[in-house]
Amino acid sequence: MRVAAGAGHVLRWLFWVPLQLALLWALYVAVRYHHAEHRLYVWLRGEPDAPAWSARAGRGLDLAAYRMDIAGRRIAGAENLSGLAWDAQRDQLVAVLNRPATLLLLDREGAVQARHRLRGFADTEAVAALGDGWYVVSEEGRAQLALFRLPAEGNEVAHAQAVVLNLDLADGHDGNAGFEGLGYDAAGDVLYVAKEHSPTRLYEVRGLAALRDHGALRGLSIRDRSELLAPMRPSDDLSSVEFDPRSGHLLLLSDEGQRVMEVTRDGVAVSQRLLDGSRTGEPPLAQAEGAAIDGHGTLYVVSEPDRFYRLRPAGG
Repeated sequence: MRVAAGAGHVLRWLFWVPLQLALLWALYVAVRYHHAEHRLYVWLRGEPDAPAWSARAGRGLDLAAYRMDIAGRRIAGAENLSGLAWDAQRDQLVAVLNRPATLLLLDREGAVQARHRLRGFADTEAVAALGDGWYVVSEEGRAQLALFRLPAEGNEVAHAQAVVLNLDLADGHDGNAGFEGLGYDAAGDVLYVAKEHSPTRLYEVRGLAALRDHGALRGLSIRDRSELLAPMRPSDDLSSVEFDPRSGHLLLLSDEGQRVMEVTRDGVAVSQRLLDGSRTGEPPLAQAEGAAIDGHGTLYVVSEPDRFYRLRPAGG
């Protein structure tokens, strides 16, 4: 009897342990790739009514009407896409990889036009175009911004030649929850810096033009603008921020929330575009890392490790 009882115990163990492991794996996949906890939050709390969004859409981009015409195209040679920006002067997209630190110039189709190694840079998570051939990238682990100009010859940028701005804001930075997004307002010389989570924050850096051109810190100021994040759900992260010069609005990209939201510089939500496929029939956009908008209002999104998406406005 003891032998039989022991064998029964072993059989129960052999049954329940694999089942529990399978359930844990299913839960991991549901949360990691399908953000099940956020879908549950939306189901319980609901989203703003469509008429409430549409009533404000006339003041902005009306993101809900955007249609995706490139869905998950692979970018050749990109394995760790982490940021995206639009360079109006070059009429090109700019992407950054974090391993190895690399700057890519892309066309509107996501094809690589040029590749620049960022030697000595580390954990590059976001990029913005500052004009006159200058760019800024965030180095998340170092909690700093690095400004540099692409060389006239060659395809390498040395960190020693960059202008570095330390952003040790002592707000819970843990090395992997730092500055994930950059968006630049060229007319106002304002750089918006997004902190991903723990806690989620949005900062406004003014005076980069003087720092870029003369290395001068005079006139440089940093302001916490996290109140602009009020329309986001408490469970959302902030993986990217972009500035739209036509409307003067900000675009807030949330990977975990699987949406991009348009807000005014007063923090009023204007429109949003869901990226989870729940209302569009599209495949969910997993691990969205960067967003950019061009002069025609076309929205571009990249997701790690190597995917490219393009969304066009209605009638565009």
